[in-house]
Amino acid sequence: MNITEILIKLLEFFHDFFGSYGLAIFMVILTIKLVLFPLTLYSQRSILKTQKITPLLNEIREKYKNDMEKQSKKITELYAEHNLSMFSPLMSLVPIFLTWPVIIAIFNLLQNYFKDLGASFLWISDISEKGHLEIAILVAVMQILSMYINSKTMNTNQPKSMLYITMGLSVFIGYLAYTYPVALGIYWFSFSLIGILEQLLIKKVFLRKHVEEINAMKK
Repeated sequence: MNITEILIKLLEFFHDFFGSYGLAIFMVILTIKLVLFPLTLYSQRSILKTQKITPLLNEIREKYKNDMEKQSKKITELYAEHNLSMFSPLMSLVPIFLTWPVIIAIFNLLQNYFKDLGASFLWISDISEKGHLEIAILVAVMQILSMYINSKTMNTNQPKSMLYITMGLSVFIGYLAYTYPVALGIYWFSFSLIGILEQLLIKKVFLRKHVEEINAMKK
């Protein structure tokens, strides 16, 4: 059974349960997020731990800048002391690599799956329709919120130029939501909304101690 077949079974299962394809799309995204949550939590914990030792890394690099062998040894010891791997920063990319095939499968599926079903959702009579400006605006706004909260959650000091990139990317995704079927707009909106809730949960509950320690270091 390939990814598309699994997604269809999930979609139909949730449709039978809720009686709505719009809610079914949301539940499919929620299911994927829940399955990958342990890995997402692990990767973000690694990122925060790496941020905490960044000042110490900079000190080692400055102190042993003329002795690369000593520098490498001290950095390795520092990572070991904090239960980190030298590859810990790369762990943030693992959820992306794992979800990318699923995202592509969902994207392809939602473009055509509802064409002959006449599936309605809220005020929209057919989620296979295109050109709904209100959906495009909702998707763009949610995308902006998602990127903003993600940057704040992970305590990244982004340059001002990133603001323009974020805005541009959000407008572009909103444009795609306008030109593609509403079903894809529901997917983008759901993905961003669940992502926001996930980031807040991680920051306020699971990794609260790490976030507070990093904030204290910046004061």
